[in-house]
Order: sequence, then C-alpha cells, then structure tokens
Amino acid sequence: MLPELFKIGNFPVRSFGVLLLIGFAIGTWVATRRAARYGIEKDALATLAIWAVIMGVIGARVFWVLQEWSYYSQNPGQILKLTEGGMTSYGGIAFALATVLIWCRRTKTRFTDTFDLLAAPALIMHGFGRIGCFLNGCCYGSPCDLPWAVTVHPDSGPLYLGHPAQLYDTLMAFAGAALLLWIEKRWFASRRPGSYGALFFVLYGVSRFVYEMFRSGYSSESTWGVPLTDAQVMAVGMVLLGVVWLALANRKRVADEAPVS
Repeated sequence: MLPELFKIGNFPVRSFGVLLLIGFAIGTWVATRRAARYGIEKDALATLAIWAVIMGVIGARVFWVLQEWSYYSQNPGQILKLTEGGMTSYGGIAFALATVLIWCRRTKTRFTDTFDLLAAPALIMHGFGRIGCFLNGCCYGSPCDLPWAVTVHPDSGPLYLGHPAQLYDTLMAFAGAALLLWIEKRWFASRRPGSYGALFFVLYGVSRFVYEMFRSGYSSESTWGVPLTDAQVMAVGMVLLGVVWLALANRKRVADEAPVS
C-alpha cells in the first residue's frame, strides 16, 4: 500500500488521484491524436474529456454513496471526503456517458462517432485508475498463495496474502484498449458507427465479471437470489447491452448497403 505519495505542506498528495491524472493525460492524448479520423476537433475533444472525467468522478461517488446509504445517512459529513475512498466505476461510466451525450447534442456531433473514439481511451483511464486502487489499498483481492500474491490490508482483521485483483483488472483494461485500437487500425474504413462503443461495453463487462471473481474488498453479494455479486450482475447486463448494440449497428449497415430494386 502507498495511499500517500508525499505532502506539499500539510496537503497530502494521494496515489489514487495522481494515477487518475496520469490515466486522464494518456487517455486524452490517445483520443486527440485520432480525433481527425472521426471528424472531431482536438480542442473541442479535450474540453469534453475534462468534463467527462469530472462528471465521471462525481457519478462514481454518487453511486457509491447511494449504494452505502445506510452508512452515509448516519454520517453525512463523510459524503464529500473523496480522499478516503468510496467510488464505483458503474456510476462513473453512467455520468461520463451522459456528459458525452449532452456534449454531442449541443455540438451537433454524432454520438456513435464520439463514443467509438473514446472507447479505447476510457479503458486506458480505467486501467490507471485500478493501479491507483492497488496503491490505495482499496478494492483488494481475496486470499491466495500464488507466487505473485501481495500483502493485503483488509478493512478489518489481520493482514493476509491475496490476489492483486486491481492489477488483474488493469491488465484486462489495457488489453481491451489495445484490441480496440488494433481493430480500428485494421478495419476503420469498414467501421459500423457505434461498434467500438458496443465493444467497450462487452470488454468492460467481461473484465469486471472476471475481476469480481478475485475481489474481496468492497464486494457485496447480490440480493437477487443468484450466487453473483451485484457488480457481476451489472457486468452481465453491460455485455448483453454491448452485444445487442453491436448487432443493431451491423444490421443498420447491412440495411444501408442493401441494393434498391
């Protein structure tokens, strides 16, 4: 664990925040250098990225507070203490997507193009965020005796050796981003608008489902009568959404290309 990197005076510089900034910088660079291919101006895209990240952080916190409302309703002073942890990626995705949608409507930019452009950078940013989780000691893994096991500091109880689950998610996120960029490089000319965004949902959903298999910290069992965590149920929903979206994008392209008799 290394939740605090150093201090500037009395102000602690936390590893999670630093990794989020690094992920934002690299993700924005990856997006802006490809923006022209999608017909989007770099400066406008950079502004969108800033707002999407800000709203993503807010959404991640809002969803977490709602999820843990039994605690925060009794401790309202803790709601704004972001440096002490407590965010959920699903809330971040929801608020960030809403921000992108609003931006697209105001700038008259096609949402499917924008989402396709941002799909890989979003996975990159998520991967760096999980490195921040690893350094912060949150979202930690379950016990194991593998050679790469790390010392886990649980919320309660003694230390133990466990999976570096956060880094598993980082590797899956980076692999997903690399796959999307490779697909774009090879087949951009035949791209179906919205297909990369659909693949984002599939890739993220699969990686989150797998990640939950190794996770222990802040992972809750579903109350829906199935042996899955709430996050895994949501992950299945994201995969299904991505598959349906991809099928609709493909169907629209086929319809557009059908000969007129």
